[in-house]
Amino acid sequence: MTVVRLAWWAATVGLALAIAPQIDPLVDHGASAVPLGICAGVILFATLARKRISPAALATVPRARLLARTLALTVRAAHEEAVWRAVALGFLVAPIGRAGALLVSTLLFAAGHVGRQGRRAVQHVWTGAVFGAAYLATGRLGAAIGAHAAYNVLVGVGLLSVSDMSETANGERRASFVRSSEPPVRPPARAAKRPVPATVASLAAVSKSFGTVRALDGVDLELRSGEVLALLGPNGAGKSTAVSLLLGLRRPDSGQALLHGRDPRDPAARRTVGVVLQDVGFPLSLRVREAVDFVCAHFPDAPPTEAVLARFELTELSERVALGLSGGQQRRLAVALALAGKPRTVFLDEPTAGMDATARRALLRDIGAFAAGGGAVLLTTQQLAEAEEVASRVVLLVRGRTLLEGTVGEVRARAGIAKVTVRAEELPRLPGVASVESSVDRHVVYVEDADAFVAALVHSGVSFRELEVTPVSLEDAFVTLTRGAGG
Repeated sequence: MTVVRLAWWAATVGLALAIAPQIDPLVDHGASAVPLGICAGVILFATLARKRISPAALATVPRARLLARTLALTVRAAHEEAVWRAVALGFLVAPIGRAGALLVSTLLFAAGHVGRQGRRAVQHVWTGAVFGAAYLATGRLGAAIGAHAAYNVLVGVGLLSVSDMSETANGERRASFVRSSEPPVRPPARAAKRPVPATVASLAAVSKSFGTVRALDGVDLELRSGEVLALLGPNGAGKSTAVSLLLGLRRPDSGQALLHGRDPRDPAARRTVGVVLQDVGFPLSLRVREAVDFVCAHFPDAPPTEAVLARFELTELSERVALGLSGGQQRRLAVALALAGKPRTVFLDEPTAGMDATARRALLRDIGAFAAGGGAVLLTTQQLAEAEEVASRVVLLVRGRTLLEGTVGEVRARAGIAKVTVRAEELPRLPGVASVESSVDRHVVYVEDADAFVAALVHSGVSFRELEVTPVSLEDAFVTLTRGAGG
């Protein structure tokens, strides 16, 4: 914790102690104020969540974790109550009275929390009103702290008793034990169906700006176990920004990023992640073998160094300085290091850049095998043929927004075009043509309706040959869908 933050905490607590005596208690409960506050927090949770936590569910919560989080939430609640109740509410009692002070401080509390924790303003009005009423009724800040802490602890226990990753009342995906002031809701009953792969990384309504440039604007994205998700888009679409948010290298301006159910900046979230970023660099004198040795030493179940070198065809390069390798060889080493620790999730940003055809195909096989074994891969690439070959799903970003997502087949169908190749001395102007690429007498025509185009071509009387109608590739669809959306 920084000195500035410590000073902020000390200042608010000191101010709270100075203002708190201004509250003239209606009822002086003394030592019973804290238990009364805890009861108020429990009743508030039961009312808003409409959920009973059974003893059996509570028994599944790890005791050490529950104790640690309870302590942390109580300290956090104490600081918040010092700010919102003792300072804000206490300061307002004299000029506008108890009722006015409670109303204004509650609305300020709700407004302050809506921007950080979601859109359920009514939820925060209720919680702020109850915490403030506990303070006013007893004249004890401990009552408000007890209510706030009890409520937040029950929120966390309720989430743990449902699942390791539950959905809170504002519709966001949260980690198993959260610091939110929103109660869990019971998931609706659903008919039995195939298990949905677990989400290992996600962006929820995430926005990020750099100065006046809006890199991401309300983006939702999910990476699931057992899949290769190709993140595509023209230059400047926000792909690298999305990856940096998921890895905790940057923070979203709004929305939420999660990695393995945690804040991506938490080292525990990144412990089972392998990464190849767009820019690869190595220390000046580090040799290939030394780099692999160093990474493998950090993981107890990492394969032997020789096995990693052989898998990525680096054995013959093992004694060379990493910075002396060609661009493609450095890329191969970077991928080897990303996979050396047997990660659960891998982020690959242009992993095949500079690789020869043999190395590229070997890497694509490795990526497919990794996902087939239950791993999750987020792949960004300009080589759309690669994405078409290995991707389970595709997300297309354009100008910081999600244009569409789906399987490769769904994206191709969404483009709404077919590809017709034909040889003719001259191609007449025909209806339904999206675009034409001509080279001497060979014409590649992208059309909305292939049958109608061929019929029109026949009726035009133009002599043609070698007519071929084929489905569009992912690259064809990409060009069509992003036309005019570059930069």
